[in-house]
Amino acid sequence: MKSVLVLQSDFGLDDGAVSAMYGVAKGVDRNLEIHDLTHGVTPFQILEGSYRLFQTVKFWPKGTVFVSVVDPGVGTSRKSVVALTTTGHYIVTPNNGTLTHIKQKYGIKAIRLIDESINRLEGSEDSHTFHGRDVYAYTGARLASGVIDYEDVGPELKVEDIIEMPVDEAAVSEGNIEGTVEVLDIRFGHLWTNINQEMLQEASFKLGDEIEVLISYRDKKKYHSIVPYARSFGAVGMSEPLIYVNSMLMVAVALHQGNFAVTYNIGAGNDWKISFRKFK
Repeated sequence: MKSVLVLQSDFGLDDGAVSAMYGVAKGVDRNLEIHDLTHGVTPFQILEGSYRLFQTVKFWPKGTVFVSVVDPGVGTSRKSVVALTTTGHYIVTPNNGTLTHIKQKYGIKAIRLIDESINRLEGSEDSHTFHGRDVYAYTGARLASGVIDYEDVGPELKVEDIIEMPVDEAAVSEGNIEGTVEVLDIRFGHLWTNINQEMLQEASFKLGDEIEVLISYRDKKKYHSIVPYARSFGAVGMSEPLIYVNSMLMVAVALHQGNFAVTYNIGAGNDWKISFRKFK
């Protein structure tokens, strides 16, 4: 049965790399439906690519095939795989940490090694730096178009062998939460944390509360202020900060019609710590 192919990478759209992936997929099946998740993942940032999959996968129909290529280890011994998630989606990707959030948040039912003797673009055997085109787009298109079944991808591996990158967990106590800025809502500069809505409730934070926010990078303070917990952006004045629950039901910090990340020079990742304390 034919499905849909969705592509993600850190390639950008300034050259022909993404177009070449489309071309390979269309060479498998001219009528294959192809969409982009994003090609704006920060170069080499595997964990960011992992989060974008978590942000997107469950909103696509079951059976959708995702190709995710953030692959600084291309051409090395890292494995090329196709994962079947417990949500019924397929992810074609290097086994380099890209599956971290999907495994932890949704679960992975099975994983198979791509057999490149079968699932590789003909004539690409001497190309070692563009597996996104030669292996992943080709295999993803064959799977999405029904040319191959999942069992034809290659031998099954152990789910326990999926490589996961370290992801900090938030800590909650009464009136206090310690977490990280996990990723940026890039276009608007919002800070998306690893703190979920239930943690706000566990810490006894309520809408309308004034909360002390401290953000640090490698123990150096980057931002410290009192910020209201609001339902949405219009609850505060123009360019004023707020804490809100985002579309992933995770806690975020933003400026109303402003860019928090740029204004305060804030980044994302495990080194970017954020704490919420009830202001008295």
